[in-house]
Amino acid sequence: MTLRLDHIQLAIPAGGEDQARAFWCQLIGLPEVRKPAALQERGGLWLALVGAELHLGVETPFAPAGKAHPGFLVEDIEALAKQLNAADHPLQWDAALKDRKRFFTTDPFGNRLEFLAFDASPQPAP
Repeated sequence: MTLRLDHIQLAIPAGGEDQARAFWCQLIGLPEVRKPAALQERGGLWLALVGAELHLGVETPFAPAGKAHPGFLVEDIEALAKQLNAADHPLQWDAALKDRKRFFTTDPFGNRLEFLAFDASPQPAP
């Protein structure tokens, strides 16, 4: 059996769509995808990733994901970190994995997010 990721879903509170668009579309730069008509009344929104989608679904009562999180591979992690810092989103850099640069932050609702880039520097031979 072969599995491929179709989408990731994160929960947002009712009425959080505008805040989600400001963060994901305007700050991060993800394009919004039109939800199927049968799902539009549920609220939330869908966003395009490379080869998959990010679905933001309304959950009531809402509780942010504090440990579980998506990991987003990015081309220019330093540029993204600067954008997030400029928008007052706190970053927690983590150097535990030597072959990648990564940091954690949260979306406007407190959901944990990881952004990472693989280190392109040559590694010494074993």
